[in-house]
Amino acid sequence: MQVRDISVQNFRLLEDVEIALEKDTTLIVGRNNCGKTSLTELFRRLLAENSPKFQLEDFSLGTHTHFWEARKLFADNQEEDLIRDTLPAISIDLIIEYTDGEDLGTLSDFIVDLDDECSNAKIVVTYAIGAGKIGDLFADLADDKRAFFRGVRERIPKLFEARIEAQDPNDATNTKTLDYASLRAVLQFGFINAQRAVDDATSKDKAVLGKVFERLFTSASAIGAGPDDQVIADALKTAVEGVQTQIDGDFNEKLVALTPTFELFGYPGLSDPKLRTETQLDVQQLLSNHTTVTYAGPDPDGINLPESYNGLGSRNLIFILLKLFEIFREFTNRQSESGVHIVFIEEPEAHLHPQMQTVFIRQLNHIRTMFESNYNEGNAWPVQFVVTTHSSHIANEASFDAMRYFLAKPREPGSAILCTQSKNLRSGLSGEEPENHKFLHQYLTLTRCDLLFADGAIIVEGTTERLILPKAIEKFDRKNGSGLGKKYLSIMEVGGAYAHRFYNLVDFLELRTLVVTDLDSIDGGNGRTKCKVSEGTHSSNASLNRWFDPDNKNAPTLAEIQAKADDEKLLFFRRIAYQVPQTDGDACGRSFEDAFILANPKIFSLCGATAVERESEAWDLAGVVDKSGFALRFAIDETNWEIPRYIDEGLRWLGEIDVAVTSHVSEPSGEENTDV
Repeated sequence: MQVRDISVQNFRLLEDVEIALEKDTTLIVGRNNCGKTSLTELFRRLLAENSPKFQLEDFSLGTHTHFWEARKLFADNQEEDLIRDTLPAISIDLIIEYTDGEDLGTLSDFIVDLDDECSNAKIVVTYAIGAGKIGDLFADLADDKRAFFRGVRERIPKLFEARIEAQDPNDATNTKTLDYASLRAVLQFGFINAQRAVDDATSKDKAVLGKVFERLFTSASAIGAGPDDQVIADALKTAVEGVQTQIDGDFNEKLVALTPTFELFGYPGLSDPKLRTETQLDVQQLLSNHTTVTYAGPDPDGINLPESYNGLGSRNLIFILLKLFEIFREFTNRQSESGVHIVFIEEPEAHLHPQMQTVFIRQLNHIRTMFESNYNEGNAWPVQFVVTTHSSHIANEASFDAMRYFLAKPREPGSAILCTQSKNLRSGLSGEEPENHKFLHQYLTLTRCDLLFADGAIIVEGTTERLILPKAIEKFDRKNGSGLGKKYLSIMEVGGAYAHRFYNLVDFLELRTLVVTDLDSIDGGNGRTKCKVSEGTHSSNASLNRWFDPDNKNAPTLAEIQAKADDEKLLFFRRIAYQVPQTDGDACGRSFEDAFILANPKIFSLCGATAVERESEAWDLAGVVDKSGFALRFAIDETNWEIPRYIDEGLRWLGEIDVAVTSHVSEPSGEENTDV
C-alpha cells in the first residue's frame, strides 16, 4: 500500500494544495519560501504524542478574516452550523492505495466503502473548533480587531481539536470517526531535518552522530525487535551489569569514605543514619551522555579523531545514512502491522559537493533495497521518500515525473497574501512530445539548470549574450534605479534552434522568461542564404518562427516579424526580444554583434551617413569578430557602452517580475493539468 495523494487546506502557505506522491521518491522543488518546509512541518504535527496542535499563525493568512466574520455571525445570533462553517479549519486528506490480496492490517479500520472495485482508503484529519465551544471562543472578546486576534490566538490551542475520520472515497457522507491511536497505527513518518547541527564546531561538541546510537539501542530493545537486535541489546545490558557489580563492591565503598560521620556533630538525639551511596548505570544514559563517535586515524596504534574533525559533507552524509537506518529499524520493530511509511528528507545537499548530491539522490532507493535484503530478511520496507531541495544538481538527477514544483503566488490578483500551488510535472508535461520531453531532461541534466528555483529566466542564443548579459543587467539597474540584478535569474544558453523547446516548460512553471534571440535574416529567393536585414525576406531562426507560428505551418515573413508590436511579443509568461533599430528608422542588426555595434557607433568608429551605410559597416565588422573575445572585451575590459535597444526593452519587461500577471497573459493550454 502507498499514499497516493495528499490534500492540504489552510495550513500556512498551503491554503489549498494537492500533491500526488510517487511510489518511491518524490522531489519537492521550488523557490525559497514557497511552502516546502510547511509540508514537512504539517506531517511532523501529525506525529505529535497525543494529538495535532496548531496556533493562529499556522492558519493560512487568507483565512484569518474568517475568524472576524464568524465573530460577527455569533454576535448576530446566527445558527451554530453557519458559524462553524465560516470558522477556518486546517485539514489533511490522505488517499491510500492498496492492492487486492494485500494484508491491510491496521488500514482495515479506515475502509468504509462497499465497492469491490474501489482500492483506495481515504483518511481525513480536521483541526477545527470543538463541539459546543463556539461560545467559549468568542466570549468577552473586544471589538477591536487587534485585541480580538490576541484573544483568538490564546484560545485556539484550548478550544480547537483534531478529528480523525475514515471517509468513503466515492461518498463524502459515508464516514466513520476513529481515534488518534488508529491514525498513528496506520501512518508512520520519519524526518531528517534540514538543520542537522553537524556543523557545530564549538567546544561543547554535540556529538550528533553519537546520539543516533542511543536511538538505535532503544529500537533494538523494544518489544517486537528482531532476534538479532535483541541479542545485541541484551549483550550491552549484560556488559553494563558486570560493570555495575564492580561499582557496587568497590567504587561505592571508597565513595562512602568521603561522607562525614554525623556523630561528629554531637547533636543530642541525632543518630548516624549510616548513609550509603549507590551508583546506577543505564545503557541509554551511557549512550546519550558518555558515548561519542570517533574516526580511526591514519596510524592504527595512534589517536582516534573526534567526530567534529571529519569534513562537514562526510558528517552530513553519514548522519543521513544512520538516520535512515534508525527510521528503518523503528518501522520494522513495531509490533502491529505497519501501514504506510513516509520519510521526509529536508535539503540533503547541505555541505555536500555537487557530485555527492547527485550520487545521494541516485542511490536513495538502492539504500532501501540494501536495508531490506541485509537487515529485514528480504521483506519489503514500504517506504516513500519525500525530498525537499534547493539543489539544481539533485533536481536535475531526478526525472520530471518525480518532481512537484511548489509555486507561491498571490492569493488573488493584486493581493499581498501568497499561497502555494503545487504543480505535478508528470501530468503537467504529459502533452509534451516525447522527443522534446527527453531533450528537456537531458539538457537540464547536462547544464545543471536552475529553472526550478529561479525568480525569472533569460534564454539566450549564444556565448556572447550569456557573457555580456550580467554586465548589461548591472548597467540597466544603475541607469534605471531598478533591482533586477538582485533577483535570482537563470541565464540559459540554448542556441537559436532550441529555445522554443522550453516554451511549454516555462509556461507550466509560470516563470517569467525573457527569450533573447536573433533576427537571422535570409534571402528566401536566393537559396535561403543569410543576408543583411534590409535585404532579407524571412528568418531562419526556429525559435522566432515558432513563436509567431506555433504549429509550424506558415512562418511569418521578415517584414511581418519586424512589424510586430510590443504586446505581440508577449505570450503566456514569456516575452521575446530580437533586434530592432536603436532609433526608429535607423539600421537594424541581424545578430547580437552587429546590433551591439550599431548601438555603440563611436566605439566602433562607424562613419556611414545613411542607415544603409551604417548597416553595411556593422555587418562587415560583425562578420570578422571572435565571439568569445568580443564578449569578454565588453563584459570585463571595456564597460562604457550602451545596451542594444531590444535587450533594454526586454530587461524593462523582466524588471516587472514582482508585478502580478496582467490581462495580456493568456492561460496556457492544458491548464487543467497544472494542478495535481
